[in-house]
Order: sequence, then structure tokens, then C-alpha cells
Amino acid sequence: MKDWNEEILKALAHPIRRSIIDCLREKNALSYSELLECLRISNHGKLGFHMRALKGLVEREPSSKKYRLTDRGQLAGELIWDIRFIISRGGRDLMQEPTRYVRHLGLGDHAFLLFDTEDVKHEITFSFLEAGLTKTEAVMYLVSESKLNSESREIQKYGISADYFEKEAITLIPAEEWYVKKSNAQPKRIIANFCRFLKDKQKAEFTGIRVAAEMDVFIDGGKSKELLEYETTLGRQLTFNACALCLYDTKKIDENQIIELTKCHGHLISKDISWKIV
Repeated sequence: MKDWNEEILKALAHPIRRSIIDCLREKNALSYSELLECLRISNHGKLGFHMRALKGLVEREPSSKKYRLTDRGQLAGELIWDIRFIISRGGRDLMQEPTRYVRHLGLGDHAFLLFDTEDVKHEITFSFLEAGLTKTEAVMYLVSESKLNSESREIQKYGISADYFEKEAITLIPAEEWYVKKSNAQPKRIIANFCRFLKDKQKAEFTGIRVAAEMDVFIDGGKSKELLEYETTLGRQLTFNACALCLYDTKKIDENQIIELTKCHGHLISKDISWKIV
């Protein structure tokens, strides 16, 4: 534990070391020259000094001769991320556990969020989307057409830069257009459209897609049967490179629907609890 504490303190002590861990978390493995480019520094000696200070957290792969994080390095990266998150929220611990849980969801995960207020939805959903951006995933947010502008403002108020919109890392789409007009609420068509969107984003060098979607369009349109069929078709684990968080307003679904939806997802999140469904 003493050695572990010293390694963490060294990693946290200097911004360049934190940046090295950030780069390796994002890219998985980088050569020395790629690290220099990622860090935007030209001094080889400076990088070498900080790399030596990260011994135990960073290792060199013998075959590729690229650097990567060790298991301890990955844990250090998570700790740095969590500290930044807490600082950026002014130390708030509001719903800390659910927001932390959704940040750890990965490609293939299919989760649903039960919310009772817009504040709860925003805090958890935006944390989920922000995590995707740090993992170089393309983010898609499906909301009611009437809320497109307000949700865009809320995302930026949360702290996610407008630059992500300009780089097309974030896409806001009306849920009505995506689920009904474009796909006629047919599960196979919806999934095929997601796969096409994924393919386009992969061509742009994104690792996958992270989707948060309001599901009110099905319920408000009297398409609860189609909704359950769609969620069942997706299953608890997605078969394509996507991570999905389905957003359900507790005022619009009943207890039986919640039970049925639980069978279709791998994770359930609310403002108080988060767990993996087995």
C-alpha cells in the first residue's frame, strides 16, 4: 500500500504526468513520438523524466514497443477522472453513485434510467454522455423535438464544451424523427439506422457510439407494444459497438412496464440506486 500511495502521489503531482495517463487511457497504447505529439511538447528529456516517475503505472510493450497503462495505471486514471469530476461540480455529491456508475458503462451495455425530474435526468444522462466523449465515442442524444434547443443549452451549462458539436462528436436528434418518421417504430429499422450511424462515425475514427434516448415518443404515441418489442430485440447486451441509456419518466410508465423493461436491459439506474441485472 505504501508503494501504491507513492505511485499515485507521483501521478497526481504534475500536470504532465496526469496528461500522460489521460493520453494512454484515451489511445490505449502510444509510441514515444506519439506521446510527444499527444502532449504537445518537444522536449524528449522532459517526457523521459516524467515517464520514469510513472514507473509501475506505465509499461512498454515488448512487441510493439508502445507504452500503455498497467492495471495500477488504469486505476490511477479513474481516480484522476473522479477527482476532476468532483472539482468540476464544486464538490457536490448529488447522486454521486449513479453518475459514477453510468460513466463506467461500456460498448455493448444496454441500460435504462428511471427519472422523476429533469434535474435527475440531466445529471445522470450528461455524466453518461461526457464519459463517452472522453473515450472518443461519438455521442447521440435523442430528445423531444420541442426540447432540442433547451437541451443543447443544458449540456453546455453542465460543462460539456460546444466544440464537441462543431467536431460532430455530439449529435442531437428529435426522438420523433428517429423512432417514428425515419423507422416507423419498427425495431429492425431502428437498429439498422443505428448501425448505419455507427458505420459513419467509425469512418470518422470514433471507437463506437454512445446513445441516450428519451423513450416518451413511443408511450405518448400509443406505441407501448412496439417499444417493448424494440427493447426486447436489443436485449440485455448490444451486438454492435454501441452503449445505450434509455430514459424513462416514472410518471409515464407503470409497475408492470418497469418489470418488463428490466428483462430487456443489463443495467438499471435511478437517482438512488444502480445495479447490473443478472
